[in-house]
Amino acid sequence: MSERRPRVTVVTAANPGAIGLIQICGDGAADLLRRVSAINDWRPQRVRLADFGGVDRGLAVLLRDDWAQLMPHGGPRVVQLIVDRLLELGGVYEPNLAPRDLYPEVETDLEADMLHALARAASPAAIDLLIEQPRLWSEPLNEDPAAILARSDRWDRLIEPPAVVVVGAPNVGKSTLTNHMLGRSASVVADLPGTTRDWVAGLAEIGDVAVRWMDTPGLRESDDPIERAAIELAGQAIDAADLLIAMRDPDMTYPDLPRPADLHVLNKCDLRGAEPSDGELAISALRGTGIGTLEQAVIAQLGLHDVDMPALWAFTPSLRTQLT
Repeated sequence: MSERRPRVTVVTAANPGAIGLIQICGDGAADLLRRVSAINDWRPQRVRLADFGGVDRGLAVLLRDDWAQLMPHGGPRVVQLIVDRLLELGGVYEPNLAPRDLYPEVETDLEADMLHALARAASPAAIDLLIEQPRLWSEPLNEDPAAILARSDRWDRLIEPPAVVVVGAPNVGKSTLTNHMLGRSASVVADLPGTTRDWVAGLAEIGDVAVRWMDTPGLRESDDPIERAAIELAGQAIDAADLLIAMRDPDMTYPDLPRPADLHVLNKCDLRGAEPSDGELAISALRGTGIGTLEQAVIAQLGLHDVDMPALWAFTPSLRTQLT
């Protein structure tokens, strides 16, 4: 019967990471661990280095006969291939297990919810805040519920990273800035208009806060059907952005946008004649000048400037219900 097959769940977030966590629970968990690892003498609570179905090697532990964990490398494709192998060997994929089923070792539902959020959180800043939540929620409420809910709306972005979208005319330096923020050459950088014909995205860390940083194609009129399609997709990204950055350089103006920009940035501030206007942030994406100030402005605009202080965070629907 399918309901008696061991259930397989990916606990960690879908984003790439150093280590993934795959959980096997229910009847037959120990047997499935033996089959995928080709190791028969698993003893409870003993962590071992194992092969995972010929896909990867990593750590594994049999916590109980009905509960095992695999810890492979955290690349999404690696994790998916191991899950596929577990299903071939008799597991059944269960993506929506309740946190209490995922973490049967905890004493309360809130502790299970905290661990589940911790596994999915994109920002390192979420770790200490989440760990404090069971203790904070066990104390008498002495803060305005509306203030807690407002803070929770902002801090939820530590779990699901917000989208930061950069827009501007071609060749104003958006790709150079994106490569600086992502720490790698994610965008093609060249002195040619229209070099980026699609928007490029990656996870960037600003201090302890992760954001989804998006570099849009230069906004302009174009007869190229591929570039027009890319610009149309960029418009959808602009509409969905949590934070919109408009960029120009000394020779270009800001593009017309379907919504007001949250930040205005003058790039190439090291060039002669580069004078920022009131409210503009002056940077040189190539030299790194002013990037720290820009990062601080991004964090402030997202409302994530206070993530170093422990406070109540209604990070689950049940906690929000308690406040309404």
